Amino acid sequence: MDRRQILKAAGVTSTIPLASGLGAARGDERGQGGDGRDHGRERRACSQSQCIHPVLGYSGLEGEAKMPAPLRPQYEVDLITRPPDAESERPLPEFFFEPTGLSVEPGDVVRFNLETPDHTVTAYHPQLGRQRRVPEGVPAFSSPVLGTGTFWLYRFDQPGVYDVLCAPHEIFGMVGRIVVGDPPTEPDFGPSGPVEMDGEEVELRPPALTAELVYQDPLLDPTTIAERGSVGWDDLAPESKEVLLEFPEPPAE
Repeated sequence: MDRRQILKAAGVTSTIPLASGLGAARGDERGQGGDGRDHGRERRACSQSQCIHPVLGYSGLEGEAKMPAPLRPQYEVDLITRPPDAESERPLPEFFFEPTGLSVEPGDVVRFNLETPDHTVTAYHPQLGRQRRVPEGVPAFSSPVLGTGTFWLYRFDQPGVYDVLCAPHEIFGMVGRIVVGDPPTEPDFGPSGPVEMDGEEVELRPPALTAELVYQDPLLDPTTIAERGSVGWDDLAPESKEVLLEFPEPPAE
């Protein structure tokens, strides 16, 4: 993508089509996940209070009673909106995962804390209209849109690279990368652009605008994340967080 690409818009809405998300959820209700596997058995095997669903994860409220062992996280990630900074002349808020890159082991549970509202943790997955940027066979997982004082749990079972986004704020660069186990030499990502799925041609979108810049930062290379353990938002180069948006000037009084 041309780094000078500019998207002119008066407002921003979620970049994940609602119908796609509902389709993935309905597919799972029939016992079929985005990878074609039968997840119904997994869903029935765990009680409602102790289950981290492979598609829906687990949503909770801060201050919940002591979590049972299957729900106890090994790592935490905060979802943050940082207000504009007049001193640095930054005109827009920053939206980010902290840390932005994280290394975990297979089977580890990550708790995503909503420090500010209106965020999601959503996989790049064809069932959600996206390029596949999670290990092959992993279903199309996503949290709901959550508010302040909530959290979402997900267990990363399969080794590989997991790229996730916040649906409302992806184009502002709110994306993250979880490296599970030993980092691969090259992430096993699927194709983007027009591809055939179930006999129909669909457009699978890669990371957009500032999200693409964030993933190009050298510190988010999977090997670097594994070596460091984690990479914070403030560690990334300023040019990797350039907002590729332009808003119209308000009308003169």
